[in-house]
Amino acid sequence: MTKTKKKFHPMRRLEPYFYLLPSILVISAFLFYPMLDSLRLSFTNWDGLKEAAYIGWGNYDKIFHNNEFWNSIWVTVIWVVLSVVILPLTGLLYGVMVEYLSPNRAASGVFRTILFMPMMMSYVAIGLLWQLIYDPNLGLVNSVLGLFELIDPVNPIQYLSNADMALFWAFIPVIWQWSGFGMVMTCAAMMNIPHDIIEAAAIDGASKTQTFWRVVLPLLMPTVLTGSAINLIGGFKAFDIIYVMTQGGPGSATKVTSILMYRLAFTENRFGYACAMAVIVFLLALVLTGLFNKFRGSVDRSVGNA
Repeated sequence: MTKTKKKFHPMRRLEPYFYLLPSILVISAFLFYPMLDSLRLSFTNWDGLKEAAYIGWGNYDKIFHNNEFWNSIWVTVIWVVLSVVILPLTGLLYGVMVEYLSPNRAASGVFRTILFMPMMMSYVAIGLLWQLIYDPNLGLVNSVLGLFELIDPVNPIQYLSNADMALFWAFIPVIWQWSGFGMVMTCAAMMNIPHDIIEAAAIDGASKTQTFWRVVLPLLMPTVLTGSAINLIGGFKAFDIIYVMTQGGPGSATKVTSILMYRLAFTENRFGYACAMAVIVFLLALVLTGLFNKFRGSVDRSVGNA
């Protein structure tokens, strides 16, 4: 007796897509449409009130001759490099501390919770908090340094007013907040490392430190680079903490492109010009992310993850 092949109604084949339809509509409304509309507005002169006037490549021509824009790109790139390099390393350090060096699981859980707590705070709250910490006269940092007579109380250190170092000091709160994210990724990766590999290294006579450098760290590199890719994208979106702490100053020392676009759009009402800048930054971030993902893929293949 032969079995007849069951035929499905054509609509049954489309059924899975109907379940995806609400998500597709939401993503289209709040992601794809704003992106496409920003691209359209980048070719116009629009103040947000009157009808947008098409000007072709006029905004882009102005941007490429705007030194303020290129300075903001340079500041943004520095911020992105700090995010890509420092945040994964501090996350790796935290992860090793709580997962590899902790005396027991209870202590590991306590340290993991404490180090992750800053991520639950808002950017604005963190910016205001660290602005107070950096206060030259009443801030915690200068108070501690003054207690040990390491600074002159009459001439305290001006952390956020120093054009050469303001960007670095503004990045410290980001390390404090986002290292916990890298820690979680590192801990998850370390838990997935087979114990047989570590035990085999121990049998060969390697110490715990040697085992980490020879065995554990190479296996963690794909996770570290994944964190770097996420931080690369986040670095281009940096706005909240910098704006709260310095508003882009002193001068243009911390004026990343997002702050420049914000001022052009919502202070000077040059929405078309700001949208053109957003398109250029998006393309730059897209290219750098693609190149970084290629490098990350080669690392994955070298350790056998791909």
